Amino acid sequence: MVLSKGRGTSNQYDTAQVLSWRIAKALTGSSESAKDRLDRLRGDQIERQMEIEARQLVTVADIEPALSQFFSDAVALLTGLPDKYAQIFETAESLDAKHAALEDMIAEIRQALGDYEYCTHVAQEYGEGFNLHIIEEDR
Repeated sequence: MVLSKGRGTSNQYDTAQVLSWRIAKALTGSSESAKDRLDRLRGDQIERQMEIEARQLVTVADIEPALSQFFSDAVALLTGLPDKYAQIFETAESLDAKHAALEDMIAEIRQALGDYEYCTHVAQEYGEGFNLHIIEEDR
């Protein structure tokens, strides 16, 4: 620094010193100091907390029970399908009939998963792994 005018005013810098400082900094590979990194991390933490408070970001603790319940219910649905469609496949004589049954099964899965609504009182009442159709009956 050639001339320091104090806070709030422009200082004057020696161009050669600034360039040599920038080159040295670029050669060391250190793009931020420990203080800069700490400030950046604190800023990131504050931003995340603000997003959580604004409900733009959901924490794992908030979403994990709903996702676990969804996957348990989806497994329960898929586990029940072989019993339901076994008789249909057995009676189906043509390849087209079997293909149509498979398409119906896929449509049923899509419909059940697409209409899924997490419902805590049903999950507590029936326990883990209850069938998706119970939710549809409660509507």
